[in-house]
Amino acid sequence: MSNKAELSGVVCAAVTPVDAAYRINVAALAAHCDRVLSDGCSFVSVFGTTGEGASFSTGEKAEALAALIAAGIPADRQVPAIMTPVLTEAADMLAAAEAQGCRAALVLPPFYYTDPGDPAIVAFIDAMIDRSGASDIDLVLYNIPRFSRISFTPALVEALLHRFGGRIVGIKDSTGDLENSLTLVRNFPDLAIFTGDDRVMPALRVAGGAGMIGGMPNLFAADAVRILGAPTSQETEALRTASAQRIELVDGNGGLSAIKAILARAYDDPEWTRLVPPLSATPKPAVDAILAGLAKTGYALEPVA
Repeated sequence: MSNKAELSGVVCAAVTPVDAAYRINVAALAAHCDRVLSDGCSFVSVFGTTGEGASFSTGEKAEALAALIAAGIPADRQVPAIMTPVLTEAADMLAAAEAQGCRAALVLPPFYYTDPGDPAIVAFIDAMIDRSGASDIDLVLYNIPRFSRISFTPALVEALLHRFGGRIVGIKDSTGDLENSLTLVRNFPDLAIFTGDDRVMPALRVAGGAGMIGGMPNLFAADAVRILGAPTSQETEALRTASAQRIELVDGNGGLSAIKAILARAYDDPEWTRLVPPLSATPKPAVDAILAGLAKTGYALEPVA
């Protein structure tokens, strides 16, 4: 583990551009990942919730991951997500992430069956690792019960650590609940605890958290990096306030569809607005209203070459 980069900082949960046939546009994704890394993100996490990861097959994602690395996005700065309840698909994605040399994999629990119980979740991850043949890649647990309906509670995390030891290196807590994130920090000081929420990040960082894995760095990576570096300073006080307002504005108006719509304007490329059905694009009047609201936080839309 000592030869691996520290797992901390701002991790951009990248959105996924697609073509008219809903195929992953690797060239556009690579250019976007390069930009957010250049803006200070420590890592990128492709094919998570913000990246519509549940809308693509493992084959599509594994192929795109390899192409993304070939296009110049370093594997050791990637934490791709595993977003499937299908054991073989999850194992294949884990195998692909390790084969490409990715820093870690972000693992969503199997989300179809209601309340399978902690032993069953441990069994799924055990079988995923065994079937994948992946023996080295680190795992970050993805706690987003709003979608998965399964929580990585302290008891479940303890069970996973007992079974897998050092393979579990972190948790992304996307509950948006500061106290839940702080509980994870207190209970698991050796794990990298991330939030998915800009509003939680400063207090989490002060308490010893690792940073954030979230969607807003698609738009505001440099600002998030500044806040992480000075989570309580007067220098970033206005920026922290603006960051909280921005996530409320974007998440309240479509979340990832709003992010894609803003990127479409910034990149002067309307194809960025496209989402894989059943998700749909944010209407233009709503995008105009979002941009007007963002302007009040000090954000000025500037075209990106």
